[in-house]
Parts: sequence; structure tokens; C-alpha cells
Amino acid sequence: MHQEYSYGVVPLKKRDGEWFVFMIRHKSGHWTLPKGHAEGNESPFESAQRELFEETGLQISHLLFDLPLFEKYQFASRGSIITKSVNYYIAEVEGQVRIQLEEIQEGKWCLLEEAPSIATYAQMKTLLEQVFRMLINDTNDKRP
Repeated sequence: MHQEYSYGVVPLKKRDGEWFVFMIRHKSGHWTLPKGHAEGNESPFESAQRELFEETGLQISHLLFDLPLFEKYQFASRGSIITKSVNYYIAEVEGQVRIQLEEIQEGKWCLLEEAPSIATYAQMKTLLEQVFRMLINDTNDKRP
């Protein structure tokens, strides 16, 4: 069994009182959030920021919650079982969308409430539902 770690962002923006999340579809066809592996001595947060920018052109304007959410799943690759752990930072983002065409087929802004129905994998659906509940229940929302 092999262990992998990735770091990503739940890229959000609030418009007319509603939260939107930027979802990406990989060339392999699955809908998910921007994420990837650390490079060099990057911290988890630095890795997440870099991956967000590389895959989408977006940048974090501010974190909405201090701690990341965690996703853990297993998959088979080249005859081995891999356990993957992903930290997702929940953040409002800014900038112009610029998709990394080498890895990403497309990206789109979706209503956060509807995003679980777009996500391909069950763990991602659950994570997006959790983010929606956190934002609805957050009394410390930093935006009017």
C-alpha cells in the first residue's frame, strides 16, 4: 500500500448573496476541485495556492476558514492500492479564469448548492455538501 498527499482549494465567490464554486473537469472526464502534490519544500497551503493558480488562473483573496477540510480515498494504480489524503482550503478567489489545457478539459462556476450533483466521486460530493453547510451556518461570514 502506498500513501499520497495532495493539497487543493475550494475556490468560491459570492454573488448576489449566493455562493459559487469553480469546478474543473480533468481530461480523464471527472469533475472535481483544483489540487495537486507539493513541490520542493512547499507548505500544504503554498501547494494549494500554486495548484489553484496553475490549473485555473485564480488566486486566493482570503481564507474563509482557518483549517482545511480533509478527503481520504483509495484507488488502484499499476497493480498497487494507493491511499490518497487531500487537504482542501476553503477560500474566496479572484482573477481571470485561465484553464491549464495540458491536464484540464474545462472549468465552470457552479452554484455551490448544486455542485454535489456535478462532482463525479462520492467523497467530493460529501465535501461540497459540507462546505455548503459550513457557509450557511457560519456566523462569522466576512462578506456582507
